Amino acid sequence: MIRAALIGLGWWGGELAAAAQRLDGPLRIAACTSLSRDETQAFAERLGARPLTSYEAALAAPDIDAVILATPHSLHAEQVIAAAEAGKHVFVEKPFALEVASAEAATAACADAGVALAVGHNRRFSAGARALKDLVERGALGTLLHVEGHFSSNSAMRYRPDQWRAQRAEAPGGALASIGLHLLDVMMWLFGPIERVACQARRRAVPVGIEDTTSALLQFESGMTGYLASHFACPLTFHFHVAATAANALARADFTELVLQTAADRTDAVPLAPVDTLVAELAAFVDACQGKAPFPVTPAEAIRNIAVLEALVRSAAADGAWTRVG
Repeated sequence: MIRAALIGLGWWGGELAAAAQRLDGPLRIAACTSLSRDETQAFAERLGARPLTSYEAALAAPDIDAVILATPHSLHAEQVIAAAEAGKHVFVEKPFALEVASAEAATAACADAGVALAVGHNRRFSAGARALKDLVERGALGTLLHVEGHFSSNSAMRYRPDQWRAQRAEAPGGALASIGLHLLDVMMWLFGPIERVACQARRRAVPVGIEDTTSALLQFESGMTGYLASHFACPLTFHFHVAATAANALARADFTELVLQTAADRTDAVPLAPVDTLVAELAAFVDACQGKAPFPVTPAEAIRNIAVLEALVRSAAADGAWTRVG
């Protein structure tokens, strides 16, 4: 069993804790901490975990094997490095970091310490994304032409100015780091690296000082083109559309539905078995900690995602100029 300390007990920390309980066995949330002592105590009682006073206390605890980081984006890299230096395995929510340099430093620290590093790109574990991966690898779609992804929500309309998610430094490009990055990761997992981007980001409606309307053109090294929309002020929207010569593929409902349209204009639903993506990624993390299999999101892929995020932000700052991914 892997005994983990959960760091950060907000909304997403609660989601990860619930997933660990559903996994039921190989992973146990043995301790937890947040900036609020009352929140930590209440969370610990609910989980049957030990409340800790700080992140440093978790790293010093000899009975803790791993940390699960559900903390502000800007803290990820330094917290990963500290965990590696303490000999703890690391599960960190995406984005892995906000700069390539810090992501590379965190990756190196984990490699030097010989600890597992898992970055939480859970959409890769979804049934629809895995079915698309199979179709692409078998060449069933023909020549790949273009991909369009749209993942938006109106969650930022409820942000308060004092929340960390409402700070521009934590939300570069508006929704990109929080939700758009999920689609970018799946796109590059399926179709390879993105080499150039042209991004626009605007603040139109949210009550805090971040962008809420973000879109980008994408150019892949393979020659494919793409488009990404990720907004923070409209109702929940999700679709992922692949255009190819033999068939088009459309994933909906957060990759839980997949439809193929052939050149003969026939539309067929692909049967998909439900997948609990959070449980699946935590199970993969346990396997990585125990040396059974590498975590499916490689460190190089996690760094590549941050390189694309950086390029999108640079492009938006340059009024949408085409920008090469570092």
